[in-house]
Amino acid sequence: MKLLKLTNYFWGIVLFFLLILSVVCTYISTDAPYYLSMARDIALGYVPYRDIFSSYTPVAMYLNSLVRLMTDNPSYHLFLTFQYCITAVSVVFFYKISRREGLGKALSTFLSFFLFIAVLSSDGSYINLEVYVIMFCLIAYYFLLKKEFFWCGFFLALGFFSKQYGIFNFLPFFLLIFIYHGYQKGYLVKFILGAFLPLIFFLTYFVLVQQISFTALALQLTGSGYDQEMIELETSWFSFLAGAKIFILLLIPFIFVRINPFRNKVNAVLILGILVNLMPLYIQTVSHYFILSFPFVFILLARNLDVSNKKFFMMSNLVLMIIAGLLIARINRYKGVYDEQLELAAETRKEYPVGSDVFLYKHFRFLYILNDYRNPVLEEIGYRYGFKPDDEFREKYEVLSVED
Repeated sequence: MKLLKLTNYFWGIVLFFLLILSVVCTYISTDAPYYLSMARDIALGYVPYRDIFSSYTPVAMYLNSLVRLMTDNPSYHLFLTFQYCITAVSVVFFYKISRREGLGKALSTFLSFFLFIAVLSSDGSYINLEVYVIMFCLIAYYFLLKKEFFWCGFFLALGFFSKQYGIFNFLPFFLLIFIYHGYQKGYLVKFILGAFLPLIFFLTYFVLVQQISFTALALQLTGSGYDQEMIELETSWFSFLAGAKIFILLLIPFIFVRINPFRNKVNAVLILGILVNLMPLYIQTVSHYFILSFPFVFILLARNLDVSNKKFFMMSNLVLMIIAGLLIARINRYKGVYDEQLELAAETRKEYPVGSDVFLYKHFRFLYILNDYRNPVLEEIGYRYGFKPDDEFREKYEVLSVED
């Protein structure tokens, strides 16, 4: 027990320095301009789906818009720090879940540090939506254990409204309600009512208040005709392994944990939760998609561990060292990229002043953040990834792209 406490101090210090390093040495990643530009536009009064074409549910963008409202010109580092706060909330609720599942304080703390570092290393140090999904998933699980089914459904729905992939969590949660607490009609009714509340608010605000047609909402959020270029990207075994490396490493400690899904129904459903949350990999095998499965991976560990399992303890520390090492290597690899982005932003401002109406394509998208450029085709195209401006588009709008 004393060794475990010392180990926790060590990983707490490591996590602290990883957070500092990843903020100081960060760069604006590929997805960040989409989410943060939408957050800026929302703070300026634009309405998603009416004024901004978007294929994502809006909760994360609205939360990020609060940062913009609190500070006139927030830096990218501030947005990243805000995302780390979201991850920290996830970890706090995971700790609470571990304690309610009977795990001791020291081992719960160790797994919490493990979860935080694993998320950071699996693209959680970039701006993404998956961290919001897992935060709401873990909050929902906590309320499930407390038999507060209304709030369980409510927060699970907020996960969906952070990114549509959150819908996959409803299947394991439906089953977990029955397995944990038995079949009671009232439990299910409360869960469904809680889940419908965000949906009712969403439809009331966008359809009735903002007068957006239900068809327009459905077309945008289902991605109809949207970014086939992104969907049709070929996936190789190398790209899969590169994206899955943290997830694969997380599976190694399970070798030393006795889990029998045939005898324990909760374990079986948690495994199902892992599997259904891997379904987005059918679209792309990027690291942050694997984050969606992490709540179920770590809850499965928390339910089946005991402090006397020395083999697990040794192997998990080794795996955690590798995961932390991979994160440090990535931070070091890209540490100079942000300076390059700042230089290009300064150079571009000579021709296009801050706040200009410019459409940014691929490599230049980070200038939406650094130079506060405004998208001239918000309503028609938004910040979609796969749109490629043709000659006619370039004649009509200012465009910055690698081809120029």
